[in-house]
Amino acid sequence: MAEIKSTLDIIMERTKNLTMTDEEKASVRRKEAEGKVKGWIQKYQDGAIGLDTLKSDFEKEVTEYPEVLPILKTQLLDCVKLNGDNGRILRLLDDILGISAERIENMIQSSNRKIDTLRIKSIEGLGEELKERKIYGSSVIPNPNHGGKWQESLLEAESDLRKQLKSLVK
Repeated sequence: MAEIKSTLDIIMERTKNLTMTDEEKASVRRKEAEGKVKGWIQKYQDGAIGLDTLKSDFEKEVTEYPEVLPILKTQLLDCVKLNGDNGRILRLLDDILGISAERIENMIQSSNRKIDTLRIKSIEGLGEELKERKIYGSSVIPNPNHGGKWQESLLEAESDLRKQLKSLVK
């Protein structure tokens, strides 16, 4: 009579001669490191772990896997937002990675000034368009959020900030 095997036994039999290449091993290790870094950042942002805990975890991991440093830099810079509270992320960048928080804040402020200028120009342009269509008066307030050009400008400003931040990684 045939022996009944568990799924695990069947899998083990079929994969016993398979081995991973060095590239596959490196890829798996990188994915594991990315997962750890994402977890650290999320826990830190949620307040579940403090700066000291994250710093010690990072230092342990970087001794075993030095590639975790660029992963952490990239993921932290991806967390920086144009509009929002970047305080905790900037503190991490400054304390652990030595990237000047003031420099990043200046980049964000510069991008926000560009956006404000674009918003004013967009409102003025929409106001002119409305006047040309004979829509005017004290109660008419142009809404730049309805214009497709405004959304494109916002995306472009966000993209420019991302490029500036990526230049800090190199």
